[in-house]
Amino acid sequence: MSTRVSPWLVVAAMVFMAIRLADFVNRYAVNIVYWDQWDFLQGLFDGSGLWTLFRWQHGPQRQGLGNLLIAILYPATGWNGRVDAAAAAVVMLLATAAGLWLIKRLCGPLRPWDVVVPLIFLTTLSSETYVVAPNLAHGPLPALLLTAYALALTIPAPVKRCVALVLLNFFAVNTGFTLFLGGITLLLLSLMAFEPHRTAFDRVIYGTGVAAAIGTLVLFFHGFVPLSATPCFQFPHPRPWEYVPYTGFVLARPFGFIAGGTGSQLVVGTAVAIGVMGFVAYAGVRVIQSHAESAFWTAIFSLAGFALLFAAGTAIGRICLDFVSANASRYIPYMLPGMLALYMALRRAAATSSIAYALLPVFLVACIAKESDEGSRREAETYFKYKQRWRACYLATHDIGGCDVSAGHPVYPSPEVTHLQQKLDWLEQHRYSLFQRRQRSAETQ
Repeated sequence: MSTRVSPWLVVAAMVFMAIRLADFVNRYAVNIVYWDQWDFLQGLFDGSGLWTLFRWQHGPQRQGLGNLLIAILYPATGWNGRVDAAAAAVVMLLATAAGLWLIKRLCGPLRPWDVVVPLIFLTTLSSETYVVAPNLAHGPLPALLLTAYALALTIPAPVKRCVALVLLNFFAVNTGFTLFLGGITLLLLSLMAFEPHRTAFDRVIYGTGVAAAIGTLVLFFHGFVPLSATPCFQFPHPRPWEYVPYTGFVLARPFGFIAGGTGSQLVVGTAVAIGVMGFVAYAGVRVIQSHAESAFWTAIFSLAGFALLFAAGTAIGRICLDFVSANASRYIPYMLPGMLALYMALRRAAATSSIAYALLPVFLVACIAKESDEGSRREAETYFKYKQRWRACYLATHDIGGCDVSAGHPVYPSPEVTHLQQKLDWLEQHRYSLFQRRQRSAETQ
């Protein structure tokens, strides 16, 4: 196909997927604060400053850029709970554009196969990201930051590349669970600093970058309180061999794979985990051989390596909840840059390998097939109904407990812990969030 036609085909796929995602968000997002949002929005309830919001710890993560964006969007929209979901979709659209730019930088002009990039990032499979308790810091922003980080690795000028990597690493480490990127950055900057043909000035620059990356980790852990998101957490797990298939389940989830404890599922999970480990190890060898000067392999290693670390970390933290907990769709955005890395490796290898070329249509079909999964839509519909029922009930009765029962699901598991009644009273006083319609009705009378 003509190189002039291919970009238009990719853009058409991107527009189609973006419209599809926008319709999904518009249909299922509800203007209400829900579940974890009552906790990580505490800083906004308190009127905290930007630095406090940036450093805000929510469970085992920090909110970083997520809280800064929310601090702008919420006051501007009257705490409209739908703005989180809309912003998450926009961030994923930006990640799609960054992914396509990365393809162009590392693999050459866009080809028809590159329609898989919008299929990867603009999926509705991660329904929790948009319609349960949307959190920009938990998924969407990490996906964008990881892809932008890979783009920074393509900058040829050593000083500009180092500065870009240090800055992106700072924001990534402090936003969501992208903390795992901190170790990868230290490794890459150290390899770059000791590249045999590096000038003395460039060594100083990269040495400074290493120091800055260490400082970023020190800052992250300063005042950090170790917390587990699961009450049943213990390390090591009584059956540590279960970490391997669980890791594979998280890695395979973006392709629509559903985890479980059957023999065939465990085999698939184990095979995926081992396969990705081998892929990352091979990329790591290529990175070391090039002293991190190969933009292609450093990008592949960073994206796939992060996906593997995140999946393994999730396995360690949540295996006590059984294998089905790996099906949580909120983890999918963290895996998407890793999917992009796998696709780039296939795309590049296809030029010389008939096997890789044959796998390209398989990858495309897998990306299309995953979008036919009705599980995400059912999940979205379920939470949409929960939220709608709770919202209508509370506006009519102002009874938290009664509305939890009426809705069929609580708006927060322990209302007294998060001071839910006081927060609802504050929102009503300011005519924010679920009380906005009441304000508009009063204004029209």
